[in-house]
Amino acid sequence: MTHANLHRCLAWVLALFACGARPSGTCAADVAEEARQFEVAKARAIRNAVAAIAPSMVTIETVGGAQPVRQGMRGPVEESFRVADGPTTGLLLSNDGLILASSFNFARDPSIITVRLSDGRRFVATLLARDQIRRLALLRIEAENLSAARWVPAGEIQVGQYSIACGHGLGASQPFASLGIVSAVGRRNGIAIQTDAKTSPINYGGPLIDLDGRVLGLIVPIAGAGGGALAGVGWYDSGIGFAIPRDRVDDVLSRLRKGENIEPGKIGVVLAPLEEDPLDEMFRDLFPSTRGVRIAALARPSPAERAELQAGDIILELEGRPISDVAELQRKLSDRAAGEKIVLKVKRRWRTLDVAVLLAAPKDIGPFDTPEEEEEAGADDAELPPGDDDSNQPTTQPEGD
Repeated sequence: MTHANLHRCLAWVLALFACGARPSGTCAADVAEEARQFEVAKARAIRNAVAAIAPSMVTIETVGGAQPVRQGMRGPVEESFRVADGPTTGLLLSNDGLILASSFNFARDPSIITVRLSDGRRFVATLLARDQIRRLALLRIEAENLSAARWVPAGEIQVGQYSIACGHGLGASQPFASLGIVSAVGRRNGIAIQTDAKTSPINYGGPLIDLDGRVLGLIVPIAGAGGGALAGVGWYDSGIGFAIPRDRVDDVLSRLRKGENIEPGKIGVVLAPLEEDPLDEMFRDLFPSTRGVRIAALARPSPAERAELQAGDIILELEGRPISDVAELQRKLSDRAAGEKIVLKVKRRWRTLDVAVLLAAPKDIGPFDTPEEEEEAGADDAELPPGDDDSNQPTTQPEGD
């Protein structure tokens, strides 16, 4: 059985049992043999797919660096996840030496980066730039006539199709693989596809491929909102993995090639759920109730301070779209980059204001002017699950990344 018949065989077996058939004797033997052939064909298809992508995969090794830190409300905070030494994975993006990897692989800011090709050749690599929103990194080596990966056009990626997560993180000469399906497309504000194939630090930067060995997306750690450079790593091997498809890579490729780092944009506020004002309660029958999130405190300096936002302001809308709770605002801000301008509709007592805010990188935001009781109720930089569940969010927290 060729791998072209794999899906037909599976459909036949499932249809047989779905119709209530109870095979016995020769019929049962036929079904068992078809099932065995299906497994053999599936294994062969996986091996062929991995063999097809292997020449486009590289092993990345780094030297030096320190454990990453992130900016908390009271200053720098060391990440709880410890980045271990060891090889990671990258993917040949062009025939002339461009390599795409995950920014996670360089969270320690290594002093030396080397790349080993599938044919054994080694090169010293230059890290051109990082995108901390899509968790991508772009490298260059001085080489030509390389085997650039083939990508699946975004429009062809279908929910339910087989996906194979590949990586070199275990240090073996051949890639390892984990089989799953494409669970969803258009995740994380449309920048990622989701898979239940096992993804983890040992294959971040590696390709998620289809059965023809074409790249569906580059495997990266992504969280729902919040967190620092390592956000989403804690969800490894959970059956919730993410990969960035080619069209979303192309959105930022020219900027990365120029050496422009893309950092998440921050307002510089601590957000809290909206609490009804006693005066609002008095006039509830006369005026519609307000939905939004409250600014509990501002960082100084910060974009919020420069835009003259105030503690107690209620954010009603972002770019004309209503905001119902903290988690929703975090998610909508999570793919906005530093240097972008946004417009917030804000309620201040009985006035409504449109406020333009120029987002800034986390490193350019000062400490939060936060009352002690509110700091204790919140978190430095809360990380929400990668899905839509916000049931565990803290009461008070900074806006997401």
